[in-house]
Amino acid sequence: MADPSIIGAAITSVVSLLSAYMTYRVGMQQAEQKDAPAPAKLDEKTLTQGERVLEIVKAGVVQHGDTDEQADLASFERNPQRYQDALAKIITDIAAREPAFAQQLQTLAQQANIQISGVHGSVNVSGEGQVDQAAGVNTGTMTYNARDDKDE
Repeated sequence: MADPSIIGAAITSVVSLLSAYMTYRVGMQQAEQKDAPAPAKLDEKTLTQGERVLEIVKAGVVQHGDTDEQADLASFERNPQRYQDALAKIITDIAAREPAFAQQLQTLAQQANIQISGVHGSVNVSGEGQVDQAAGVNTGTMTYNARDDKDE
């Protein structure tokens, strides 16, 4: 079975990509229907990846999802901003039930070069070595290296 934190990160990345792609598609449809200006065009890579990811997610929901999950996917396709969280829940629920689908999502995210290993960063503290505030959700492996250079 795949690591749940990696699958979770892959799902988050896939949903973000799908949301951007579908928001663009819906914006284009609305612009055509209302003879309004088109939304800013997405780069070709995002368009291609979004289309491919949508096909795979739709096939997974049709094959493994129940009627409500399929209806929620259709709602997402009509209004991606409103139903983005619902899509994440659908994909997460199906991935939990179907390990092959979870693996497919992870592979898809890797092939599309979507970041699935979390956020990387560093913090440098100088002076008195005080950090006033740190906030956020941290999952996975974290390391902390401290050095005491203060002369005693």
